[in-house]
Amino acid sequence: MANFKDGVIRDGSSIGSGTALGNLKNGIVRNGSSSGSGTALGNVKDGVIRNGSSIGAGTAVGNVKDGVVRNGSSKGSGTTVGKVSDFTIKGIERERDDEIVAVYHFLIKKFL
Repeated sequence: MANFKDGVIRDGSSIGSGTALGNLKNGIVRNGSSSGSGTALGNVKDGVIRNGSSIGAGTAVGNVKDGVVRNGSSKGSGTTVGKVSDFTIKGIERERDDEIVAVYHFLIKKFL
């Protein structure tokens, strides 16, 4: 199971343990082992998850509105994929819903 601490997502079962899978900083998900480092995999802006390397850039892969995850390209559109709680990893609960889903999609398992 994955966990989140200080912006870094790891594959360990307890918070802060395991090999780094990537990181989240300022709405951008990267594959680096420290916060803000590595190649950008995707980003989030206003509830929309994109595969671009800067905020708001790239093709939309999904969105989050009111705790519901959808596969549409604009906030609230598309077929329901699940709830944010379905994609939450240990320690990331205090982050924004769209960031939680983006981390899961880009670093754990692509589902959008």
